[in-house]
Amino acid sequence: MIVERWAADLKRTGAKEIGGVLFGEQIDEGDFRIVEATRQRFWGGTATTFKRRGGGARKEILALHEKAGGDPERFNYLGEWHSHPNAPAWPSLQDEITMYNLLADQGEAVNFLVLMIVKLDEREQLHIGARTYLASGHKLPCKIEIEDFAVKVECGGLSGDEEKE
Repeated sequence: MIVERWAADLKRTGAKEIGGVLFGEQIDEGDFRIVEATRQRFWGGTATTFKRRGGGARKEILALHEKAGGDPERFNYLGEWHSHPNAPAWPSLQDEITMYNLLADQGEAVNFLVLMIVKLDEREQLHIGARTYLASGHKLPCKIEIEDFAVKVECGGLSGDEEKE
């Protein structure tokens, strides 16, 4: 469902970036299933930027917590997603700065965030890139798996094998 929605939204918005927040279910240590990828309204995006609305994102996260029954050990805010219609499906330097700033804003509440970048190529094939950012300043590669239209993210190293770049 999320994958189909991303593809439709990317097709509709064309060359403008869009995005939202990721809400995940923890399946195992470092292994998550994306249960919701909210969409912030299609305004403010340009060909190379997506402007995150902090107040709207917070409201969406609180609503998702309530919908999930208030079980933060299992269901929680996982991070952010946005599109790169004119660049590879990989975080830019500005994306990385933004993620570290979001981590700093969270204080002790979270120790990592995931950023997913989505892109439709010229054949309308969806590409997804993801990276995990740790409060320690490290970043980790993520393995993405699409199963029956669900998106799974495996964030290797959340148990200690960190990569500093």
